[in-house]
Amino acid sequence: MDEVESYDVAVSFADAQGDAVEELVAACRQRGLTVLHGGEQTHDWWARKGAGDLPDVRVRFFLPLVSDVDDFAIVMLRAVKAGDGHVLPALVGGVAVPADLLHPHVTYLRINEHQPHQFAEALADRVERAEAAGWDLARLADVVTRAREIEPAGPCVPADFSRYAEQDGAMRYLGEQFAAAVPGLRGRGFAGTAYRGDTRIALRVERAGDTVYALDIQRGGIGGDETLNFVVGQHDTGSACTNGWARPVYDADAGMAKLELHDRSVFGHGDTEPRVYSREELFAALWERVNTVLAATIHG
Repeated sequence: MDEVESYDVAVSFADAQGDAVEELVAACRQRGLTVLHGGEQTHDWWARKGAGDLPDVRVRFFLPLVSDVDDFAIVMLRAVKAGDGHVLPALVGGVAVPADLLHPHVTYLRINEHQPHQFAEALADRVERAEAAGWDLARLADVVTRAREIEPAGPCVPADFSRYAEQDGAMRYLGEQFAAAVPGLRGRGFAGTAYRGDTRIALRVERAGDTVYALDIQRGGIGGDETLNFVVGQHDTGSACTNGWARPVYDADAGMAKLELHDRSVFGHGDTEPRVYSREELFAALWERVNTVLAATIHG
């Protein structure tokens, strides 16, 4: 990884916000946050700079201050709705997110310009929670340019598409497939169990009573309550951890629902970009990973 400067947040603001932004930035720095902020770095500045002209730094969050739903705000709110966790709009005053840009499971920060320290505390809490969850920093230029490239959502997603129905279907399918697959492990010297509950699938593979592979698939988690959360390895019940999550999406080209996997280490390594699977493809990939681990156990 290149050695570049890192910040908790990079701030973008409207021309008219001026002195209020300076107070907010000062309060954030006083709270201990590292902030990338320049007097010229307005929404217009961020909107027109090419990727090579943007600061070469890594950030936890890109923080556009939204006092009006203008073109730049729409671009950034669209990125949030598309699932970019590195974009964190802060709503100024009474401005509201339009319904078609609202992500139902994102809690948007709100700024009272007369209480900058209160906002700094809320922002610090968001940063600390992201750090505790293991969220990586991202290249700022990638975050901004990726957001600018998102096309407006068209009418290609069916009105009756439901992320929760797809979550439910994926949970049932994966549970059934694991339950059908584990008996075959006995012929290879392993004992497998697949627990299937309403909110959790628990796959365990043992050899002579020792657990050699463990995978939990849970409803909801860091990616939102419509996602599937994956936890690899044994852990305390109820602990807040994740090795990745899958979000139901609609693949307009294929004309079907799929699962967008944000993989931190489900398959033994972290992918930088999400990958999209059908239910069948996701199970096949998960089962291949199980077999890879078991093979290493035998030969190790």
